[in-house]
Amino acid sequence: MKNFLFAFLLCSVLYLFPQHTCKGVLSDSTNGQPIEFANIGIIGKGVGTVTNEKGEYSFVVPDSLAKEKVRVSLIGYKPKTFTVPQAASLSKIILQQEAVNLAEVAVTPKSVKVKTLGNNTVHTSVSAGFKKNNLGAEMAIRLNVKAKQTHLRSFKVNVVKNTLDKALFRLNIYSVDEKGYPKENILKQNIIVEPKEKTGIIEFDLRPYNIFVDDDVFVALEWIKDLGDVTGLMFSTKLVGSATYFRKASQDKWEKAVPVGVGFHVEAAY
Repeated sequence: MKNFLFAFLLCSVLYLFPQHTCKGVLSDSTNGQPIEFANIGIIGKGVGTVTNEKGEYSFVVPDSLAKEKVRVSLIGYKPKTFTVPQAASLSKIILQQEAVNLAEVAVTPKSVKVKTLGNNTVHTSVSAGFKKNNLGAEMAIRLNVKAKQTHLRSFKVNVVKNTLDKALFRLNIYSVDEKGYPKENILKQNIIVEPKEKTGIIEFDLRPYNIFVDDDVFVALEWIKDLGDVTGLMFSTKLVGSATYFRKASQDKWEKAVPVGVGFHVEAAY
């Protein structure tokens, strides 16, 4: 009788909370190869993930979000949007490559000023990191750009705690929307950051990517691969500085964490 009652209650719970499972493989329309580290999820709702090295993805959408849109996107490809039922019915999604014109850089002799933009901090007493192992989660800070054609030459962050065997991130640069939040990714190439050092100041060379900006932008790190307990990774932060903005999963909306500023900073030249 108890077993029957348990089964009845379980069925009742499943009935009350129906779900849609979106699971499949993302591949390239040109060569059929799997597409890794692409973002797929519900727009603005904190439900989503990132494809793995085999192009595989899997996430569950509660029925309360069944009327929302699922977006698939990656730099270098044309994004696609589906209804939740459509996405749940697909076992394979194909993306078409998008032509990307890399900006030419005109080099002219001139005196160059070098400046650090963002939160340059080495404090270990105050730290912050990703809360959950949600693929596609991001943290960002705003860079105060004062001059036209400012060259973002390197990205730096101070890691104060790291229990992971290795770390792997995507670095993103976003424009600023009318409300002061991250808007569109302005990069033309994916930038994957795989630090060799576990802790201390980690620097990543951005010069090969020719990133020149005229106005304020956000620099962000995105969690793109399940590498273990994400809470074992902590970054130095400033209580007074450029505030941290974050989103919980792929395609989610951005939120602002006040007043803690994660220690992302960029060496810029102008």
